[in-house]
Amino acid sequence: MTVVLVTGASGFIGSHLVKRCLQDGYAVKALVRKGNACIAGLQKEGVEVVEGDIRDAGAVNRAVNGCDLVFHVAALTSDWGALKDFIDINIGGTRHVCEAVLMYQVKRLVYVSTYESFNHFRHERVNEETPYAIQNLPYPDTKIGANEIVWNYIGLGIKASLVYPVWVYGPGDRTLFPLLADGIRRRQLFYWSHRAPISLVYIDNLVDLLMHAAVHPDAVGEGFLACDGEAITFEGVCERIAAKIHAKPPSLYLPFNLVYRLAGMLEAFFRIIRSSKRPLLTRHAVTLLASRAVVDSSKARRVLGWSPRVGLEDGIRQTLDWLTSVDPSEWKVK
Repeated sequence: MTVVLVTGASGFIGSHLVKRCLQDGYAVKALVRKGNACIAGLQKEGVEVVEGDIRDAGAVNRAVNGCDLVFHVAALTSDWGALKDFIDINIGGTRHVCEAVLMYQVKRLVYVSTYESFNHFRHERVNEETPYAIQNLPYPDTKIGANEIVWNYIGLGIKASLVYPVWVYGPGDRTLFPLLADGIRRRQLFYWSHRAPISLVYIDNLVDLLMHAAVHPDAVGEGFLACDGEAITFEGVCERIAAKIHAKPPSLYLPFNLVYRLAGMLEAFFRIIRSSKRPLLTRHAVTLLASRAVVDSSKARRVLGWSPRVGLEDGIRQTLDWLTSVDPSEWKVK
């Protein structure tokens, strides 16, 4: 039986990936930080849990040893936090995984990166040939650093693929739809870019692509953007959410430069008071939600034969049905 390791199994993408691997008949291991509330549930499902931190090379080695396939999903995914944590988790953790994959001769590694590695704000179109772009922001810059580590280890002989998801959404997500819903409910959300497209990939579609990348012979040594490709604007998403939660959609537009400066001032204030909570606005979020780049994911379709099973309308419906089943007090957890 094929043994699969999923790092980041307690997170949104990782938890869905674990379920899919179990459904497909794999023996599943998960690297989970000690004391995580998800451990008992994973063990009940038959997952072998290795308790440890991605920053601990020894824990990573214990998890990787004996595996045929590794999905490296664990990351600090946020627009706020200490730079050292981003470096230690995103770069250091990826180095530990790649070193263990090389040492134990694991057959395949699939690394979950991000489309934020590319300069989506300055380009009209992004594909896998678009150069990486340092943005002086902790999350995208450390993910670029992790990408480079994976490419370096591919040069040393490991068989790996990189997948670059756009905004991932679906039931269980705690980043996009719940935060927007909370802002709409509280009448705190406004716009700073007119009809900007937002690139989305539904969680089940992303998991499909990851599974393709894990087994397809032509995936080795390649990177793939993950995007459903159906057009919708940021306003369109907010309008759907507002209708579902019976609230008024945002209607105020402010200039991008003003909002960007405001976000910078909020960041500075939160650093002065040493707050662990994120500001209402960050420059990272402002820039990301004003991007107008079209994401070209045709390579995954052409090379791997992947296509999204869940369409935009169905994906949004399922996500909003889940969202309204959650107490609104739990929407804002980041």
